[in-house]
Amino acid sequence: MKPICTAIFSVLAAFGQGAPQAALQVSVPAPQESPAFEAASVKPTDPNRVGSTFNFAPGEVQIGGGTLRLIMEMAYDLRTFQILGGPGWLDADRYDISAKNDAVLKDLDKDRRNAEMRRRLQTLLAERFQLKIHRETRERPEYTLVVAKGGSKLREPTPGMDNGISRGCGLMKGTRTTMSNLATVLSRQVERPVLDRTGLNGRYDFELNYSPDSGCGSHQPDGDTPNSDTLTDRPSIFTAIQEQLGLKLESIKGPVEVIVIDRVEKPGPNWIAEAARARTCGRLQAEPYPRRCAAFTRARVRSVIRLRSSSA
Repeated sequence: MKPICTAIFSVLAAFGQGAPQAALQVSVPAPQESPAFEAASVKPTDPNRVGSTFNFAPGEVQIGGGTLRLIMEMAYDLRTFQILGGPGWLDADRYDISAKNDAVLKDLDKDRRNAEMRRRLQTLLAERFQLKIHRETRERPEYTLVVAKGGSKLREPTPGMDNGISRGCGLMKGTRTTMSNLATVLSRQVERPVLDRTGLNGRYDFELNYSPDSGCGSHQPDGDTPNSDTLTDRPSIFTAIQEQLGLKLESIKGPVEVIVIDRVEKPGPNWIAEAARARTCGRLQAEPYPRRCAAFTRARVRSVIRLRSSSA
């Protein structure tokens, strides 16, 4: 049971006369702790690693080679262009995160489970990176996705195919996907919010070939790797969307939710994070540092974190 704070108020007679004191007890619930993972590991990525992976699984979160800004994107369910401020290493240093969830999360549906996992990831970033943010709504450029003059050129979906959109170097393939999903993927590509205003409510197939603005990965979704001459001959993504899909991106301005970074620090030794996230130090007996943890309660471990963070 959560401890409660008891406040006792003494009510005295008016005008300071010597009336007996009346004690009024008010029970105030203690503030709830932020939801946290059962155990979590955060460590720098092997510099030889190529690429990055981000995965929410029912029992765990696995991130490999992610920059802190990309990890924040996952934690707050935003795009990177909605995360403002922060030092240069936010986009340069890469980290691996392995975190285990409470068993109770496995019984939740996917949307609720992902929301709870994001809250736990936010707690982890606050503890390990001393991350502090605030939210704002700012007037910023964005796009609307509309049907172009001449109508949509999207194809009817192929039966039996998986839903989704895959991306490669200058290539985007959609199978049984929605326009809402396309708008989300395009927002990453054009680095602005994209609002679906097509009025197309079904599922569709499409293939989009365009010239990427910058370097990209070495593999296409179908395994082919285009050469640089082929890429430069392709139209921009804006022209390709109109010519190949019969859709159009129109520029507007509107309110965009952003988070602003107020404070962030590089993480300290990883064993502290492991100990802090365990319910008791006994959970770490199989780890390589049981003697370090055996004498500490969870509260003691947190105090060690604060001491080490302040002296770092």
